[in-house]
Amino acid sequence: MPKRHLSLLILAIPLSGCSIFAPVYNEAVYTKLDGAHSSLTKMETTVETKAPQRARYRDVEPYYIEALAMVKDAGDIAGRRTAYLQGKPSARAAQLVADNIERCRQAIEASRARFEAKGQLANETDNITIVQNTCGIARTIEGSLK
Repeated sequence: MPKRHLSLLILAIPLSGCSIFAPVYNEAVYTKLDGAHSSLTKMETTVETKAPQRARYRDVEPYYIEALAMVKDAGDIAGRRTAYLQGKPSARAAQLVADNIERCRQAIEASRARFEAKGQLANETDNITIVQNTCGIARTIEGSLK
């Protein structure tokens, strides 16, 4: 029996060491990213329910602003986490999360600017889905830290 306990301990030590390479899960980051996803879904629904007419920018602008605000909050929190972990093994992983949140923000902003300038395109729901998927990467990564 002692050999079994020793082998469990030997196995547990390297596995517990893996946790130092990942930042700690932050519920606020995940919740903000989930809220942004919800705002994008509302936008997609608005576009779909207007069909066959086209949605106007002012119909979807509140959802863009809401999504951008939530992603900004998530990015601020993730950025502070990255700064806090500077010099630690988990800092690189924390920076990857922050980078993906920034890509999400850029995707939302690019979609917003294009919609404002050109109006609703024929494939607008596809465009929104691409933004959702881009933002979903950051949300999935943060969720995997649980």
